[in-house]
Amino acid sequence: MRRAVVQRLARVATYRGPSHGLGSFAATEELATSGSPACAAFHRDDQAAFGVRCYSTGQNAAVHAMRNYANSIYEYNKVLDELNYSKRSYLMRDVYEDMQLDGVRPIRNTFHTLITGCMKSQRLQDAVYFFDEMKAMGLQPDIVLYNCIISTCGQANQIERAFQVAAEMEATGIKPTDRTFLALLNACGTAGRVEEAYGVVQRMAAYGLTLNSSCYAALIQAHKNSRPINQTTFQKIFELLEKSKGADAVAGDGEGRDDFEEELANLVTGGGLQPTRSYVNRRLNVYYSALRACGALGNIEAVERIIEMLKNDKHQVDATCIAELVKAYIGRGQMEKAVQVMNEYIDSGKNPSLSLFVTLIERCLQQRTPANMAAARKLLDRMDEKGFFLNTAIGSNFLFLASLDMVGDFSTANTIWDMMHKRNLRPSIKSITSYSNGLHSRKVPEDDPRLAATKDIIARVQKRNNWVHGAQTEIPKEDGQEQEYGDNVQHSGEVDVPTEQDHIAVDGDAEEQSREHVAAAT
Repeated sequence: MRRAVVQRLARVATYRGPSHGLGSFAATEELATSGSPACAAFHRDDQAAFGVRCYSTGQNAAVHAMRNYANSIYEYNKVLDELNYSKRSYLMRDVYEDMQLDGVRPIRNTFHTLITGCMKSQRLQDAVYFFDEMKAMGLQPDIVLYNCIISTCGQANQIERAFQVAAEMEATGIKPTDRTFLALLNACGTAGRVEEAYGVVQRMAAYGLTLNSSCYAALIQAHKNSRPINQTTFQKIFELLEKSKGADAVAGDGEGRDDFEEELANLVTGGGLQPTRSYVNRRLNVYYSALRACGALGNIEAVERIIEMLKNDKHQVDATCIAELVKAYIGRGQMEKAVQVMNEYIDSGKNPSLSLFVTLIERCLQQRTPANMAAARKLLDRMDEKGFFLNTAIGSNFLFLASLDMVGDFSTANTIWDMMHKRNLRPSIKSITSYSNGLHSRKVPEDDPRLAATKDIIARVQKRNNWVHGAQTEIPKEDGQEQEYGDNVQHSGEVDVPTEQDHIAVDGDAEEQSREHVAAAT
C-alpha cells in the first residue's frame, strides 16, 4: 500500500473527535447528508478537508475513483495488513466500514488480521465487534481467533469474559491447546486470581498438557498481583522458579509457532507489547518474571537472590536482568547503587539495552539533584557511544524533565536538545515550551541558536493553531491573492507548509480545535 494512503488515514484519525460523532468515514457522510440545519456547515468541501471519501455518482464519479483507496477484498486486505504492521489498529474499524459501504464481503483472512491487530493494541471492544461480525456472516472462528479473544480479555482484566469465551469454544467442539490455557493463565495472572490459575493447571493436566516456562511465568505474575502480599508470596515465587527448571522454554503441540506465541510470551513475562531493541532469551522467561515480581514488590534481597540463582544455574546475566535489578534499587531510592550497577555492567564489555538506559536516565531526571543530573548526562553520552538514539517520544519526555531543573547549569537539557537536533527530531510543543522557558530563566542571549530555534517552532505552531482545518472563515483578500479553503490557502510570499513532524508536535491541538469548530456549527 502506498505511503500516502496510510498518511491520509492517519490524518483522518487525528482530526476527528468523539464529541462530534465522527466515529468513521460513514458517520461523517451521514452527518453531512442528514439535512439538519445545524450540520449545514459540514458540506463536501469540509469533508474534503477532513480527507473523507465522497460517495456519489454522475459528475463526481472521477472524484470518487480518485479518493477511493481500495476496491476489492485483496486491496482492502493489503490496507489492513499495512495498518497492522504500522500499529495503527485504531483505523481498522473505519476501513471495515468502508468495506461494507463498497459492498466488499470480508473473508476469513480479513478477520484474522482485524482481530490479531486489536489483540496487539489491547482494543477489546473492537476485537469483540469483529469477532461477532465474523460469526454473524456464518464464518466459524478457529482456535487462533478464540485464543486471541481470550488473550485480549485477559489484557483488559476481564477474566470472567475470558472463561466464557473458552467455554463457548469448547461448546463448538474445538479442543483447547496449550496456548488456550496459556492465555487463560495470563488472564488469571493479570487479575491476581491464584485459585483460578491453579484450576487452569488442573484442566491442562486433564488434557495431557504440561506446563512450559511461559505458564510458570504467568503463575508467578498471579502471585505478584494477588493481595495481601506477605512472606508466603515470595516463598511461592521461589518454589515456582525451582519447578520451572525442567520445563520447556517454548510451547510444544499447538497450531504452530508464530507471532501470536511471541505476544503471549511478552504478556506473561510482564513485558507488555512494546517492541524491544535487545536480544531477549526466552529460556529465562521465568527468571525475568520472578525478577520483575520481586522488584515491583520492593524486595531487593529477593532480587539479588534470584540473580545469584541465575549465576549458579550457569546462565548469563543479561541486560534484562540488570534492568530489573536497577529498577529495584531505584524503587528503594538507592540511585547511587543503581548507577554503580549500570556502570559495572557496561565496563564489563557487555551490551546494555535501550530500556536499561531509559529507565535509569528518566529516574535521574525525575530526581533533579546535581549528582543525578550529572549522572544522566554521562549516561546520555554512553548511550550515544553504544549506538542507541532517542526517538521523538523518549526525547520529548527527557527534554521536559531536564528543563524543570532550576539549580544546575542546564547542560543536560542542552545535551538532549542537541541529540534530537542532530537526528532532525522535533520534540513535542510541551517540551519545547518548557525548554524555552528554561533558557529564558538563565538569561540566554537572544541570538543563541537553541533559543532562536525554539522561538521559531513555537511561533509556527501558534500561527497554525489560529487556522482551523476545514473552517470557512472570512479573511480579507489582499491584492493579487486568491482566497481558498482547507489545505489550499495561498499566501503571498513564503509558504509555510505544515510537515508531518509539525502535526506530531502539536500534541492534539488541531484535533481539539476541529472538535470545537464542529461543536460551534451544531
